[in-house]
Amino acid sequence: MSSCGLGVFVNTEHLIVTDLEVDTALADLSVPLAVRAVWQLLSESDVRLDEAIALDVPDVELADRLIVFHDTKEGGTYEAGITSATAHQLAELIGSRPSGPVFTMGTRRLRKEEAAARFREITGKSVHALRFTRQARRHRGNARPQLVERAAPVKEAAEPA
Repeated sequence: MSSCGLGVFVNTEHLIVTDLEVDTALADLSVPLAVRAVWQLLSESDVRLDEAIALDVPDVELADRLIVFHDTKEGGTYEAGITSATAHQLAELIGSRPSGPVFTMGTRRLRKEEAAARFREITGKSVHALRFTRQARRHRGNARPQLVERAAPVKEAAEPA
């Protein structure tokens, strides 16, 4: 359960992607490397799908295992660290290209609809669930509001006459 900020709790279990679901999707070699690499990046960072798809080769600093995101939803630019597994996938995708999109299908930039549709096809869940799951896991240790039974109204004592 998760609070939407209004004291209302919403069941969010359907938005959680298990490690097994992620591993299964990432190991499916029938899925192009560009698509699997996007999923890997989404599963290990707070990156949004649009931000990942928009990456260009100069935004990736493989030696430092760092990616620079521009024009994000919050505005501005930020950096995100990546794992060695993601760095390896990105190195394979980029090859010797000095420029252009990181995630390509043939000669064009990967479309977010392609990455999302394949993820739903394999897991039955939205690709956005990868980001949600990471955020939920990060906040799991924090104090969360508890559901408690509403107390019965207290009857006021009759005033003495």
